[in-house]
Amino acid sequence: MFTADGELRPDFEPEETPVAPPPPPPSSGPRQAPSPSPGPAAPQAASARKPQPAEPAPRPSGAQDASQPAEGPDEEAPPGEPAGEFSAIVRSLATTAYSAMGLLPDPTGARHRDPAIARQMIDWLGVLESKTRNNLSFEESDFLSRVLYELRLAFVEVTRPARR
Repeated sequence: MFTADGELRPDFEPEETPVAPPPPPPSSGPRQAPSPSPGPAAPQAASARKPQPAEPAPRPSGAQDASQPAEGPDEEAPPGEPAGEFSAIVRSLATTAYSAMGLLPDPTGARHRDPAIARQMIDWLGVLESKTRNNLSFEESDFLSRVLYELRLAFVEVTRPARR
């Protein structure tokens, strides 16, 4: 998005189109026709006042509206989980941790155990919990603490030495 000098890249395209401010409400008093101003400023003023479309332009396929959940209209959050981007981040890190513990298969179907990666994902979720404390809704905070509890228990079970 930015160059090394801090300038906006010339080929950068924002994901969302900027929203134009709403037109001013019509005044209730008598309307006067604007006087035409002769000179070169008249064509510029006419082109600057383009009529705004009545409906918003269609969004690119990857753009999200703040009123829609992050998963999209077809996907819903599992029952008991809050919908939105925060829970998607938590689910992503938790899935990576479960996969690293060998409890979930990777995309090829193989199960690999890497306790260091699992521990790192659990630690990241712990940092996320501490940094977002008092800034989450009750549902988000409860969801994160439940996920951390379950991951920590699973990690202890997986890394515990086998009994003889």
